[in-house]
Amino acid sequence: RVADVELKQPTGEVEVFVERKPGVQQTCPICGDASSGYDKRRRRWRHLDTCQYKTILVADVPRVQCKKHGVVMVKAPWAEPGSRFSVLFEALVINWLKEASTQAVSRQ
Repeated sequence: RVADVELKQPTGEVEVFVERKPGVQQTCPICGDASSGYDKRRRRWRHLDTCQYKTILVADVPRVQCKKHGVVMVKAPWAEPGSRFSVLFEALVINWLKEASTQAVSRQ
């Protein structure tokens, strides 16, 4: 759920702070077993623009202690593991790349 939105006019960015609902059971993203919380890591993802502002999703993503896999990061539902971009932003860029050169897309 969205916890806060911050407009940063000097940098042309909108930061959207996302948090998990309280009381959500934490599970290992590999095996799905219920796991205890370990800690959280602040992550940032580039998302689709909002009214000409570069949009950044910000979340403290939990890591869990799995009995089988050790300490692992829970998957954010809007991004692939390890990516710095939201799934929607990646899809937009892929569609641009179907129509334009890599160099042209990189200037966007």
